[in-house]
Amino acid sequence: MDLNEDKKEDKKIYLTGLISVLIISLFWVLTFIFLKDLGNEERGTLGDMFGTLNALFSGLAFAGIIFTILLQRKELKYQREELQATRKEFVIQNKNLKAQRFENTFFGLINLHNQIVSDFDYKKGDGYSTPEEIISGRDVFYGAYLELRNELDKKDIGVNRAYLRMYQKHNTDFGHYFRNLYRTFKIIHETEFVSLNEIDDNIANRDIIYETLNFNERYKYSSILRAQLSDYELFILFYNCLSKLGVKFKPLVEHYSILKTMPTHFIEHKEHWKLFETSAFDNKNGESPTHNMRI
Repeated sequence: MDLNEDKKEDKKIYLTGLISVLIISLFWVLTFIFLKDLGNEERGTLGDMFGTLNALFSGLAFAGIIFTILLQRKELKYQREELQATRKEFVIQNKNLKAQRFENTFFGLINLHNQIVSDFDYKKGDGYSTPEEIISGRDVFYGAYLELRNELDKKDIGVNRAYLRMYQKHNTDFGHYFRNLYRTFKIIHETEFVSLNEIDDNIANRDIIYETLNFNERYKYSSILRAQLSDYELFILFYNCLSKLGVKFKPLVEHYSILKTMPTHFIEHKEHWKLFETSAFDNKNGESPTHNMRI
């Protein structure tokens, strides 16, 4: 029997109880009218006769009142259950709407990312001592990769200075590129995919479950974004994070294993690997060791 059938049955019982109370009340009224026209002696005789009945009906009336109160309490319970069901439905609808809004923003940013890369162009050579060549799109990252490796091989400069030398040649393209890429990862990191209200209060480790569910969703979208990056983009991102320009970006890269798919042979200076948390390159357990990080 569902909730509506239960309510119909309760209404029948409630109506029966109400009719019983009305009948008892009518009996009292008729008794009063009848006794009003009788003498004292007749009233006494009839009073003795009706005394027992009056006590019985009084008890029934009181029981009817209690019964009515209980029915009202049950009705209130059903109303609360309906409100809870409505609230759950609203939470689900709100969650779906929020997810749809996020995905619209997220995939819009991915399209923007790919558009930024396709608009890259870099003039290589001066046309005199070296032939002039226009490099465009993702090929710019390969050129930057070769330039940065050359700078890193110089023994008189550190990682930061080597990266900045390469970066200055591509500042127009890379500045826009890294601002958009960082902002996209930041939006993923700051989005609440599962609210604490969606998790039962009685569940143990509720806060940990909340953090884990949100991290898993964020990791999923971060992986989608990571899949847009070529090997040479990951190489440039690696050293961007080790420069002063990538101080804020580095924790996000470590948190979501953004360098996970970068070929290991790209990094010739093995000591540079140690400048990152290991989570930047792999996430075997499906969760970051810096699970509750704040960026």
